[in-house]
Amino acid sequence: MSSRRNSQSVNVDTRQRIGPAIRNLRQQQHLSLSDLADQTGISVSYLSRLEKGKSVPSFTLLYRLAQVLGVDIGFFVETERTATEIDQRLEQALGRTSIPRQVWPEFFGLSLQTREALLNFLEQQNPPEKAAGTDGASNEQGSSSGGQRRSA
Repeated sequence: MSSRRNSQSVNVDTRQRIGPAIRNLRQQQHLSLSDLADQTGISVSYLSRLEKGKSVPSFTLLYRLAQVLGVDIGFFVETERTATEIDQRLEQALGRTSIPRQVWPEFFGLSLQTREALLNFLEQQNPPEKAAGTDGASNEQGSSSGGQRRSA
């Protein structure tokens, strides 16, 4: 049960990924928190909490932020979807290592780009077995090559 609980705490800690995307967009446009606050009508302290992932913005606030930052509101939805997929795969990849679960939350605190690079590295070192089983083409390859695939 404790390993399941640790897994759930990782997901709770990383559930809000829109904040770092807001910060990244703001910094790309060379806007300070004060500049963005002035242009959106959102307080500096609340923007800071959003960027740190400590608050979850309403749809209305996301819409205002998207307008000022020059992106479609769908950008935030896609960012969340991508981050969720990467984090789920990263958690699975970490599960195939000897890295203790209690340090996993530190990996999920890294930037999305760093988590994705770590995921790619881990998957190269120890590819997921289930991924081959879910892809019809991979199954055909595996069955046609017999035991040769395992020895590679």
